[in-house]
Amino acid sequence: MRADLHLHTTASDGLKTPTEIVGWAKDSGLELIAVTDHDTVAGVAEAAECAREVGLAFSAGIEISAHSNSEIHVLGYDMDYTNPDFLAEVEKIKDMRKSRNAVIEQKLKLCGVSLDIEFCADGVGRMNIARELLRAGYVSDIQEAFDKYLGPKGAAYAETRRTSPLEAVKLISAFGGKAVLAHPKKYLAEKTLDMLLSGLKPFGLKGLEVYYPKHTADDIATLMAAARRYGLFLTGGSDYHGEEDKRFFCELPPVTLKALGVTSGKHEA
Repeated sequence: MRADLHLHTTASDGLKTPTEIVGWAKDSGLELIAVTDHDTVAGVAEAAECAREVGLAFSAGIEISAHSNSEIHVLGYDMDYTNPDFLAEVEKIKDMRKSRNAVIEQKLKLCGVSLDIEFCADGVGRMNIARELLRAGYVSDIQEAFDKYLGPKGAAYAETRRTSPLEAVKLISAFGGKAVLAHPKKYLAEKTLDMLLSGLKPFGLKGLEVYYPKHTADDIATLMAAARRYGLFLTGGSDYHGEEDKRFFCELPPVTLKALGVTSGKHEA
């Protein structure tokens, strides 16, 4: 099955609505998708309904923006995402994001940067702020926005309390989901991958995002070996936000499809 398990919508920092992302996926020839917005499941129900209507297999997802010594993102699939207790925990994570954004706003003002954006609105993340920096002419591209202002070495970077990777894995697992470590190439470069996998596996980590646009063939081989060592299933996705030319897909192995409840192109809830 042609799959993309890492898609963002306007529920967080994507440019396409949940309905639009499903249409885009269908037109791209995908057969299985997951909407994985940052720290919210607000777009999942709409996307799931649209996927049913157009015949796409679908997995309900989330991407939790956790933080330890650096940003560590944890994807979750097939959680009980309508459970009030789960939603209450997600609200706490969103509140942490809003607090972070408020610090970013103040630091930008100290840099003489004033933006027409509601920093603490639901779904607003650094990508939204980066786009506004670009639109307002403070930077020449998105990468410069992160390098100059929003990234770890940027003038407006905010060190605030964030959900830890362990907390993210536990949360996803507690509500029946499958936790997956997202875009792990950076951990290869930092030589922290084994530490993360060995630390998170006992608490419910189930998968590793092996297939990703920035992963080379060597990266994929190394990550596949790591997944085998720790008994993790393989996932993959484009991390598509809407403006990139990411016509990405991966063919997922049967063990991943089984873990996600997907057989013969149909999702078994």
